[in-house]
Amino acid sequence: MTKWAFLSYFLNVSTPMYGNEASFHTKYLKSIKKGDSCNTSLWNFSNHTGTHIDCPYHFSENGKKISDYSPEFWVINNCEFIDVNVNPGDIISSNHITLDTIDADIELLIIKTNFYRLRENKAYWQNNPGLHPDIADILRNNFKKLRMIGMDFISVSSFQNRLMGREAHKTFLNHDLQPILLIEDMNLSSIESNSKIIHLFIAPLLVENADASPCTIIAEVMI
Repeated sequence: MTKWAFLSYFLNVSTPMYGNEASFHTKYLKSIKKGDSCNTSLWNFSNHTGTHIDCPYHFSENGKKISDYSPEFWVINNCEFIDVNVNPGDIISSNHITLDTIDADIELLIIKTNFYRLRENKAYWQNNPGLHPDIADILRNNFKKLRMIGMDFISVSSFQNRLMGREAHKTFLNHDLQPILLIEDMNLSSIESNSKIIHLFIAPLLVENADASPCTIIAEVMI
């Protein structure tokens, strides 16, 4: 039995932001309730708001941008997730990942920590876990088709370890090697330990020359 699930969050004024930066803002330009002929809104938000994907250009002037990728790049046919137990502020290192349980041809690896359960708490952005830079080279050396890694916390960069976080971004997104794009703030509330992802589609907001973009992720999940 399968079901389709959103692995992205809907944007709203309560969307948490890394470092508690300005979040999503909406303003009605036209409103039927106020006598206008239709409803129309103006949205204002950073390109790193909510579930979004970072490209190499985020940390390198020579790196690829959202507009440099073909449509098929965003279709994932081999995706796995791993459960990692973390406490607030923890740095996830290679010691947390058992390589021999992961398919050699994986295209997207998702790290599920259940930290998303704190998304309405300030700890979600203030004490989020992060990824150690050493994971990037280990993954690219062992999984030649891997092109993305996703996570259910707000950023690869722990807010309490920002220098390490910047290095992790640079290491994963290194355009001189095999860049591993970063999907941050994923919604994994519908993914259980016995779930299997059959197909997954990523639809970034298509903006020219973007270093990152909010994205809608839809997955077919076997339950």
